[in-house]
Order: sequence, then structure tokens, then C-alpha cells
Amino acid sequence: MGELARNYVPALLAWGMLLWLRPGPAPGRRLVRLCVLGLAVSQTALTPAATTLARAASSHGVERLVGHVAMLAAVWAGAQILLRLHGYEARARAHTAWVVFAGVVMCLLFALTPNLYPQSPWVMEYCIAYAVALLPEFTVIARLCLRDAFEAPDLALRLGLSLVAAGTGAAAFYMISKTVVAVSARAPVDFSFGRGFMMSRALPTTAHLLVLVGVAVPAIAEWLRRYRRYRQLGPLWSALYQAEPAIALEPPGLLHGNTLFPTRLQLYRRVIEIRDGLLAIRPYLPSDESTVSGMEDARREAARIAIALRAREKGSPLRSIKIAAVGGHDLGSDTDYLCRLADAYRNTVRTGRRRRRTKR
Repeated sequence: MGELARNYVPALLAWGMLLWLRPGPAPGRRLVRLCVLGLAVSQTALTPAATTLARAASSHGVERLVGHVAMLAAVWAGAQILLRLHGYEARARAHTAWVVFAGVVMCLLFALTPNLYPQSPWVMEYCIAYAVALLPEFTVIARLCLRDAFEAPDLALRLGLSLVAAGTGAAAFYMISKTVVAVSARAPVDFSFGRGFMMSRALPTTAHLLVLVGVAVPAIAEWLRRYRRYRQLGPLWSALYQAEPAIALEPPGLLHGNTLFPTRLQLYRRVIEIRDGLLAIRPYLPSDESTVSGMEDARREAARIAIALRAREKGSPLRSIKIAAVGGHDLGSDTDYLCRLADAYRNTVRTGRRRRRTKR
């Protein structure tokens, strides 16, 4: 059972992560998906099932080349993300040229190998070429991730970058060990330690899992923040939608406007729809501030909204008064403000319900 999990769980996690990371127009997003896709293909190609399939197709060994090229594409994408993020465009182009050259050399050496036994001709050279292709990319990823981890203001991002750096370091150590093992098969070098379970099986699996978890942590943290905000805005949005259904671009549907995986666009759409709803009830806002005096800003605004919604429901006459809009100075800060306002509105509604029950 443990061997089965070691062989297949990393691949399944990588494919799950790829499904989690939705496509986007940003180049960085595409590179992240390419990195995870490379990891998924690499781990899948090196499973016993892939080996059995390659043997059945009389192409034994080609699955290893596919897995190695996919891994090369994954680390290239990871290095490109970091190099471009830091403005190292010239270095990014140099690394691209290096990976293409190394990939071509690997394919040529693989074509020359009669089989994949360590003592066979060109196998050692192939392993050296694979390691030489990966190690520069590993160095870039580990160094820049560690540097950014110390400077990142967000805890989830720091943890994710640290895990990616640790996983990349473990992968580099595994590649060095694997290369020494390949050399020892044709040279008088004893490196039995590299053939043991810890170095040949546990270390690459651990490296893969560390990188996947490192990529997943910031993505999950971002989803949690977005989901929490989306849910926070729900009660205020629902109240405004009931008063003015025209604010919604689409009907709420079975989930009443809630979704488990809200996108950034859905969150910002909800913010805009709330703003449209507040604009629609503005003529019903109370002109007498004495009813809401003595409250903090968010509570006072929430109380005024509750009064306006009741006035609109009762069909009270419009008030032709000019009221300045309050909120954030951009979409992000306005989302934060509306979340606080939504919490205050929910508490105001609950307090009003309790008072009405008490009077009864």
C-alpha cells in the first residue's frame, strides 16, 4: 500500500493542482500552469502503469525520456516565473536557450542508448546531461524563492516559497546523487548509499510533494480570503438584490448567489452590484442623522441602509438629498470597506430582529 501511494499519489496531486489552477490571460499564470503540468506529466510517465504501457507498445524506456523532458519543462517554467518577476529578462532568455540546447542533447543521447541499463553505452552521459540541464534551473528557483521568502509580507506566501525552495534543494541533491550512481556503474566508484531507498525513492517523492504543497499554499490561502469576502458580502448583497433585482448581472440561481469557488471576477462583480444597489436606495436614506448618531462609521452606515431598505419596501416618498458616497479609494480597499459594512449590516438586522421578538 505504501509503495502504491508513493508511485501514484504525487501524480494525482499534481493533476489535481492543475485542475485547481484555472487558466488566465496573464503570462505568469500560464507559466505556473505549465510548471504544474510538467510535474504532473513527469510523475505520471514514471509510474509503473506508464512503464507497463510503454513495454506493451514496444517502446520500453521512452516513458523515462518523456518524464525527464516534462520535468525539464517544469523547472524551466518555474525559473522563468522568478527571473521575469525580478526583471532579469536577459537571464531568462539565456536560460531558455540553455534548456532547449540541453533538451536536444538529452534526446540525442537517449537515441544512442541501446537500453537503460547503467553499464550500457551513453547511459552515464545521458544522466550527466540531464543533471547539467536541471541544476542551473534548480539553483535559480531555490535562490530567488529563499530571497523572496524573507521579504514576503504574507505568511502563506513565505511558507509557500520556503517549501518550494526546500523541495527544489532536495531535487537538486537527488540529481547529484543519481548522477554519481550512474558514473559509479562505469567507474571504480562505490556509491551504494545512492542506491538505497531513502536516496533513490523517498528523496525524489519528498521533493515533488514539497514543491506541490509550496505552490498550493498561497493558492489555497488566496481562495480562502476570496471565499470569506464573498460570503461576508452575501447578506448585504441579498438585501439589496431583493430591493432592486436589476443590480444582478445574472439571477442568483440555486445557490442564492453563493458559490464554493468564487473567482476574482465574481468577487469584484459582487462589489460593483452592491455599489449599484446602494445607489438605487440612496433616495430613501434618512435625512435625520439623530436616529443613527453615536455609532461608528460602519455601524452608522449599516443602520442607514437598513432604514432605507424598510422605507423602500413601505413605499415611502423619495428624499431629494445629496449624500456623499463613502468607501475605499480603489477596488481592493472598497472591497474591504464593504466587507466591514456587510458585517455591520448583518449585526444590525440581527439586533432589530431580537428587539422585535422582545416587544412581542
